[in-house]
Amino acid sequence: MSSFISWVKKYPMTMLLIICCLIGGPYFGGQRVIEAYENYMGKAKGADVLEEWTQKAMKHQTLMKADAQGTKEQQVAQKGGPFVDVDQSYLDDAVFIGDSRTDTLKMYAGWDNATYYVKTGTNIWDIMDVVPDDENITIDEELQKHQFGKVYIMLGVNELGTGTAETYYQQFKKVVERIRELQPDALIFVESIIHVSALKDAEGTVINNKEINARNKWLKKLADNKTIFYLDYNEVLDDENGALKADSTFDGVHLQADQLEPWKEYILSHGVQ
Repeated sequence: MSSFISWVKKYPMTMLLIICCLIGGPYFGGQRVIEAYENYMGKAKGADVLEEWTQKAMKHQTLMKADAQGTKEQQVAQKGGPFVDVDQSYLDDAVFIGDSRTDTLKMYAGWDNATYYVKTGTNIWDIMDVVPDDENITIDEELQKHQFGKVYIMLGVNELGTGTAETYYQQFKKVVERIRELQPDALIFVESIIHVSALKDAEGTVINNKEINARNKWLKKLADNKTIFYLDYNEVLDDENGALKADSTFDGVHLQADQLEPWKEYILSHGVQ
């Protein structure tokens, strides 16, 4: 040990170089060690080497942070908007507005912390004037009375066969504008019309996926990805042919109570903060 201490005292700069290599090697690789050795041989003093390495380390960390942010931005882009994963508590200040499809979410999702204004058979033309189940005033009056952080709205099945995709969009736009008046600070989530099953689609009625697709295409136009966002549930509820999965519905239109998980997961993976 005494001989080692003597050697360190005799060659302090060499010892400094060894320490720097052990610390800096994993970050900067062999080329950086060579540069440091050249500095040690005459281009700079040991203190200068340490200062240079410190600056490079800070730059390296900055680049790593930028790369991480870039990856996050790519993930956000893949989701089609500024969406992040959230947990159920995110819905503490949320209200879901809709017809019988949203009623299924109300009854079976287990999200008792959220609020629901639902009415079976309602549509986009009368939604604000209907009295939701378990309430005694209209949805418009409810939204005047209570403030929410998030408003989710899904309608569309009961309107199929009435008007056109564009007139449906124009009325939906009016409803969203009214909600914005009543809920100035809320995030508004325009929910896609969920497809019907292939069997239901094949019946040849006004309830068909071609018309649903046409109306969803218009609905997307409502989103500005700042305060209004479009959620396409068909991304996770469809089969390989673009229809509602047959084993997830009992009537071709409504989801079964035990098949809500993909829908719930989609909502919680598309929060906005």
